[in-house]
Amino acid sequence: IVGRIKEFAGLSLRDVLQMNNVELHKQGLLLFTEILKRQPVEIKLFTNRGICKEAIDVLLETVNCPVLEVAVEAVKAVAAFLRKEHLSCPPVLYAELQKLLGTVLKRCADLSPPQSSKRRAVSLEGVLQGQFLLHALESFRNACRLAVEFQSDPMAQENAFTAPDCESRDTLSNFSEFLLRICDNLCIPMVMSYLERAVSPSVMEVFISALNTLFTVMPNMRDKFSKKLGTDHVPCAALLDRQNLLLLRILSNPVLNQTCSSFLYNLCLSLYSVMEKERDFSQNEQEMFELLQKGLPQLNYTVPESLLLLTENPEPFSLDQSLCSHQYCFILLLYFAYTFGDRFVPEAELFLAMKTFLLSAQDRGDCPPPYIFRAVLYFLAVCQDKSKDLDLVKDDFIPPSWTFSVQFN
Repeated sequence: IVGRIKEFAGLSLRDVLQMNNVELHKQGLLLFTEILKRQPVEIKLFTNRGICKEAIDVLLETVNCPVLEVAVEAVKAVAAFLRKEHLSCPPVLYAELQKLLGTVLKRCADLSPPQSSKRRAVSLEGVLQGQFLLHALESFRNACRLAVEFQSDPMAQENAFTAPDCESRDTLSNFSEFLLRICDNLCIPMVMSYLERAVSPSVMEVFISALNTLFTVMPNMRDKFSKKLGTDHVPCAALLDRQNLLLLRILSNPVLNQTCSSFLYNLCLSLYSVMEKERDFSQNEQEMFELLQKGLPQLNYTVPESLLLLTENPEPFSLDQSLCSHQYCFILLLYFAYTFGDRFVPEAELFLAMKTFLLSAQDRGDCPPPYIFRAVLYFLAVCQDKSKDLDLVKDDFIPPSWTFSVQFN
């Protein structure tokens, strides 16, 4: 049985593809995908370089099939193929995997929005394109997970049995750099463009999950990757209110909510690390990031709602600290976003919210934690610098006792 499975995994599928029958192509790929998904760990389908290369060649051919229905089944198979169980026999064909993943993502990027005048045709083509994008992102995420898993496998890192002519290309380091590069060049622009036309929680969940995995693909590049995300592509606070409909879907989807929260937490952690290298100050980091880790999944507000949240007062003698926790969490998220250029709230509105927040804390006799106080002062300074129409504050607006809790450069 094992022998028959191995045979079908390569040669039999190629024979099927020689036939001029689209439905047979789809069924052959579907069966191939099921074999890849259900393969017991103890059974290795691709035990040598030749068999693995044959499977990759078949996938490359079918991903480029002009019939989109066949290509969708092919990219599902790619996602199932990119698992350590299938690729752990040395040498790992990193260069071939790059070629396969690059082909998948390039084909996905080349799919233009449907232009047909027939509504039914538009609907079918749009559904297929959405499916292709989803499974292409799953392939990318699985490739990222594969790179992380291989970090703990000395044989996969060294790739000692790689042929001499491939030695410089077939390395885990090159593969990891490729993942970061193609994410920047193809994945992020492609997903952002798609989300402008459609709301898809499943696409968003896989995409954010892949980005989250990329933080650990190349640990030495983590800070650079985070800074690029925060400034060029995915400003951290923009996930709160990119589309109200998407936000509502996030709130009703626990998996997506947790995925987004985990990503924002890791992004903030990395951005803080970047800031600390550029500015010589220290704060109670552990407390601050514990606050973010607990508070981000509960920060279920749009940006306008969050600004109103900053003006609310907790009930007197209330033991419920959730309001303060949510206020502090949102201020930190704003702080990281603004520090790296994502100024998505008008300065006048932000200045008023921060002023009201501090006055409320002063009236209650509360002193915000140092990292919150520093962030609020930063906003007051930035808003005054960028806006001409701002309220003035009293000389005693900030109690002198508060300044002793913060260290300034």
